[in-house]
Amino acid sequence: MSGKGRKINERAAAAGLMLAALFWGLSYPLTKYVEDCPTFYIISLRFGIAALFLAIAFHRRFKLLNRDVIKYAFLLSFAVFLMFAFGIWGIKYTTSVRSSFFTTLSFLMIPVLNRVLFKVRISRTIVISALICLVGVFLLCYAPGMGGLIINSGDILCTLAAVAGSFHIILVERVSKNPRIDSSLFTVFLMGFISLWGTLISIVTGDIHYSLSDNSQLIAIILMGLFCSAAAFCLQSHLEAFVPPDRVGVIFALEPASGCVLSVILLGETMRLTGWLGAAVIMASILYMEFSAGREAAAPDPR
Repeated sequence: MSGKGRKINERAAAAGLMLAALFWGLSYPLTKYVEDCPTFYIISLRFGIAALFLAIAFHRRFKLLNRDVIKYAFLLSFAVFLMFAFGIWGIKYTTSVRSSFFTTLSFLMIPVLNRVLFKVRISRTIVISALICLVGVFLLCYAPGMGGLIINSGDILCTLAAVAGSFHIILVERVSKNPRIDSSLFTVFLMGFISLWGTLISIVTGDIHYSLSDNSQLIAIILMGLFCSAAAFCLQSHLEAFVPPDRVGVIFALEPASGCVLSVILLGETMRLTGWLGAAVIMASILYMEFSAGREAAAPDPR
């Protein structure tokens, strides 16, 4: 692939990943709407709907199925499931704003984990954009009720969710470059395994017998399955190979920003001036990263 083609593909891929982050942001108001439903019951339905939809949409690709697809979808499903599980447990022992802050710290962990595990150099652009993004996330999540700087058990659990999310982003980038793995089939089985873990826990806890109170809750879960799971994870598995994982981590910091804005629009919630400022700072960090990456790609090779 030529350098120019790589540049165009990388920018288009980054735009697609931003759309995925917006879809994940949509899950905030939708999850709030069905907050009375058992958590693992929601996970079971949400990812089951996503797996079924994707299996129908990509049924012709099943001829490409092999052991690598199933193996890596099985392994990565634990990272995604743990991300949801730790986040769910964590929010029970901390405030929602603190939960949002600690859960979205994955964009800082990704370059560090890449450096430790794979000796990947951390560029100056990533460091600057990540620090700007950290300021934005803090402003977005800051509220007088955050409770100061005391770290509680819920904060630790939400940080573990961020760690699991970091591993998922790093590993998806590597799996997506495996020529034996069809990204569409990988996403089908990833969604299926996550739904399976949610279903098994729902059976153990008895939540599997829960009945939805009305059709609007079912519609909300279907929307989460189609957009927040099927579409978002499909975009990620298709496009992450074209964007370095450090940049992906910062791009996905759009998730809490879009979630807050969509909650204001769809649920009528209010957001403080610091929240709007934080969302703007996160967008600024992403624009800085994208423009800097564009300049680096356009610069002549010093060799």
